[in-house]
Amino acid sequence: MRNFFKNFPTVAILATFLATSALADSMCYDLCVSCHGETRAENCDKIESTCNCPFVIDSAKSKNMGVELGKRKLTEAILAGCDKAACARSITFENGYYKSMDKGRTMLTKFQLLSGTSDASERALKMQPQAIRAANATVDSLQRRRSLLPIAPMSQECTDRCNTCALAAQPAGDVILIEQEPEIATPPDSAALAKAHADSIARADSAAKAEAELKAFCQLAESSCQCKAHEQNTRDIIAIDKEIAEKTAYADSLLKFRTKLLREEMARAIADSVQAHCNVEGKCSYTVTFTSAEFAILEMHPTEEPKPVAAAAPADTAKAAPAVEQAPASAPADTTAAQPAPAACPQAAESAPADSTKKKDRIFYKVMEFTYGNFGEHSYYQKGYGRIRNLDDETGYEGGLTYYLRWYFYDGGAFSIGMGTFYHYKKFTLEDTLALTDKVDIYYHNIGLDIPISFRLGVPYIPIFKPFISQTFNFHKPIFEIYKVEAPESEKELSKEEEVKEAAKDQLGLGFLDDIETRFNGVKDLTFSVWLGIGLQITRHFSAEYQFNFGVGGSGHSHRFDTDNYWRIVVDFAW
Repeated sequence: MRNFFKNFPTVAILATFLATSALADSMCYDLCVSCHGETRAENCDKIESTCNCPFVIDSAKSKNMGVELGKRKLTEAILAGCDKAACARSITFENGYYKSMDKGRTMLTKFQLLSGTSDASERALKMQPQAIRAANATVDSLQRRRSLLPIAPMSQECTDRCNTCALAAQPAGDVILIEQEPEIATPPDSAALAKAHADSIARADSAAKAEAELKAFCQLAESSCQCKAHEQNTRDIIAIDKEIAEKTAYADSLLKFRTKLLREEMARAIADSVQAHCNVEGKCSYTVTFTSAEFAILEMHPTEEPKPVAAAAPADTAKAAPAVEQAPASAPADTTAAQPAPAACPQAAESAPADSTKKKDRIFYKVMEFTYGNFGEHSYYQKGYGRIRNLDDETGYEGGLTYYLRWYFYDGGAFSIGMGTFYHYKKFTLEDTLALTDKVDIYYHNIGLDIPISFRLGVPYIPIFKPFISQTFNFHKPIFEIYKVEAPESEKELSKEEEVKEAAKDQLGLGFLDDIETRFNGVKDLTFSVWLGIGLQITRHFSAEYQFNFGVGGSGHSHRFDTDNYWRIVVDFAW
């Protein structure tokens, strides 16, 4: 019993401490804060004694400091950024405190990431960091305060009156006494003394009268012109203008660091957002997707913990064991079929179809296409002379390189649109044009832009070698052309004669012989063509096809191709 009474104070203290710790929750903290101010309720003394408010408030301050330091550390980690336009980071908190940040996996598609990144850039251009907004708000407040000051103009008469009273109110300057040589003392004259005394009395009366008149004048000026009020208003305007200039200079200096301030503020917003969701007991993890330039949050979701791999059920092994026992001894090789090793990797069997399904579900590809073909043409247009017809077609081929964007709308069907360049080479022969010449050859090289639109229809459900047919609409825009008119070697000497050159110029309409000419095509020079193709797709990453022309049209002074001898081979690579 004696030991009990000796240990009773210790037990009571421990019980009080435990009770205090149990009550130190958010409700107790709120009650302590409500009693911490100047206005105290009647039950504040009881609350403070029950909750031990100093201990609760100090604990809360300590926790808040730890949370704040954790968020600062998280903000610095976010500011480290990444090497991509958008980043996904898995941020982990434990008991409300920041613990770690690792790479995460976003739930957004590639298109959503691209659109979200562009939208974030536009939003960031319109946003101002908090420090700049506060500085601009201060300047606006000072300017509004200045606009309320009375700045009524004074008349010229009031200005003169106020200036006169202000000069009169200034203290007189110090008078510098100049030492003079002592004069020889002379006996005072009673008449002179009397006159000097009378003059001093008159001057004093005059000064007193002038001072009284000036005082009355200044009182009247103050009542009618309010000189002191205008003087004070002027001092206030000067002071507030000085403050506006200082605050404006500070706001302008912050604009130089706008990008840095906005990045820090947005990174802090990410840390605050995750901490607000993870302000719970235990472990909490969220994956945040944000832009690396502005740190704008694109998406946030709870991070899923990796699930443990399920072990093989013991019931399966129990069923497999009797199968081994019932197998005949003469067939030991059959016992391997009953072992669970092949069935122990169900995830690997499921992952392969999942990957193949993912590849099949992909609908967008980028394509690089190469073309080579042959074409026929029997006329040629030269600026200034018109179109020369009935030419003999000898050689003509084309080559092209095109960049495509391709979308699959079913397993074998796709739509493509792109832009590329083309090169055309052609050789004509003009027979019996001059009496002195057997034939003249015309060569031209033409380059330009090509805009194709293509539709492809293939046989579905064939994984690798898939036949297809296609239809392509081409828009050719010739840009630059080089041409030459060449006479035979036997006629070179004759073609140098002036009359022969003039005859060639008149009849051919192509300028002098053996001269290389260049020209740019006009804006209206366009060629439209339709192609029908048959090809083979070897997976979606490579295909080849043969296309023949289905029709050609043109505008302006473009070339007039013949569809009978117009074909090309197309090979494309997709990724």
